[in-house]
Formats: sequence, C-alpha cells, structure tokens
Amino acid sequence: MAGEATLLEEVPWAGVIICQDPNALYKVIDNFKNSVLLISDFGRLKAQQASLVKDVVLPYSHRINSFNGDAGGGRVRDMLFQVLEDEEDMIIKHGTQSLESRRLATQGMHTSKFCLHPAGDTPSACRLFDAIVSLCVPVIVSDDIELPFEDIIDYSKIAIFVPSSDAVQPGYLASMLRSVSLGRVLQYQNELLKVKRYFEYEDPDGAVNAIWRQVASKLPLVNLMINRGKRLVKREVAGVDCSCICSNRNDSVGTGLCQSCFS
Repeated sequence: MAGEATLLEEVPWAGVIICQDPNALYKVIDNFKNSVLLISDFGRLKAQQASLVKDVVLPYSHRINSFNGDAGGGRVRDMLFQVLEDEEDMIIKHGTQSLESRRLATQGMHTSKFCLHPAGDTPSACRLFDAIVSLCVPVIVSDDIELPFEDIIDYSKIAIFVPSSDAVQPGYLASMLRSVSLGRVLQYQNELLKVKRYFEYEDPDGAVNAIWRQVASKLPLVNLMINRGKRLVKREVAGVDCSCICSNRNDSVGTGLCQSCFS
C-alpha cells in the first residue's frame, strides 16, 4: 500500500476507483483523491475527499427480486420505528440476513404502495433500490442523501421526500401517505417502471452503461482542474479552496470541487 500511495502522488490522476461500500478504502481514501471514485454514499467522507463534480454515485445492488409486472441505523430510523409501529396499515420490522427475510421483504415490497427509506448508519442503503425495482414508491427520510444518475432521473417523479424533522412527528407521515390518491401512486409507479433498468446491473442498457457514461462526462472537468492546478500560484486559504459545486452536508446549495482534490 505504501508503494501504491507513492505512485499516486507521482501521476496527474489515478484513474477510476471502485469504493462502493461506505467503509471501502476509508482509512486510505486521501491517497486516492486524484481519482474518479465510484461510490454509493458520501455519508462517511469529508467534503475534500469526494465531490459530485468528479465522482459518480452508484446504486447499491438490490437484494430482492425485481417486480416484473406492470405498474399498478441511525437515530431517524429508530425514531420512525417508534412512531409507525402501531399504525394499522403499515408494516415496519427489523430485518435479518436470511433467505426467509429476503422472501418476506420481496413479498412485502411487491404488494405495498410505499416503501420507507429512513437514514440509517449512512444516508443511503440497499432498501432504497430494493423499493425502486419493486415499483414500491420510495418514501425517503434522509436529508443528506445523494442519488445516482440525477442527470437523467428526476427523483421527484418516482419518490416522496420528507424532511426528517417532519417525519418523526407522531401522525405526520401516516396522515401524509394516506392522503396520496391511488391515481398519484400509479403515476409514481409508471415513472419507476421507466427508470427501473438503471438500477439493474444485469440489464445490458442498465446500471453499468449509466455508470460509464457518467465517468466519461467527468473526465473533461477533471483534466480542466488538473491543468488549472499546474499554473495556479499556491496560496494560503482559510478552510477548503473550492471552485464549483460539490456535495457538502453543511450547505443546502453545495460549496465546490476542491482544488486540493487534484493537486
């Protein structure tokens, strides 16, 4: 690993690095700052380690079978469990990694209108993508989430976003979801059907193609920032020196693509 770190310091950029698991390369991620990262979650990375400008957000590989018909941990997660567990028309359970749990999850998602996605240990998780391929309308309660392929997918058409502060109020979420008409649910499901392939790694025109298309779109800006960094005069800057939009959980608009990512 020491030899690899030295090599990375000697090249303008280090290619494309897959670190899909939130813990992947966690202790050495600074050594890969010159790379385009393929990553599922920004939740455990600092603003200067990853950027929506240079990196690509991947969908988790879903764990349950896709729906093939027509459309017809964390604090917030624990609080929602307490708020919703006594609601008559809602099922909320802690799952385990077993074939029986997977079968029950498949059955539940394939026959439900809505599937809850609360923030857990990280903002994103497999359950969101399980819901999408099940045509179960995701209800996303995760204020810091970043989503894959937003240049081609309008998530407001396929999911319902609820601020965490509202969702944990007793009665709020259940009342809001009961007010959604069947016609509106069908609209969401039809839109899910249109984009479902982007979350299927086995589909020839699915996730893999979309990932590499996004990687290709990042490279011109990566080269721009590398070349710009070669001619800039070094200067002392308070905090992070940024030039354009990136992911930053402390700023609703975003701060920037850090010049330090390519220096």
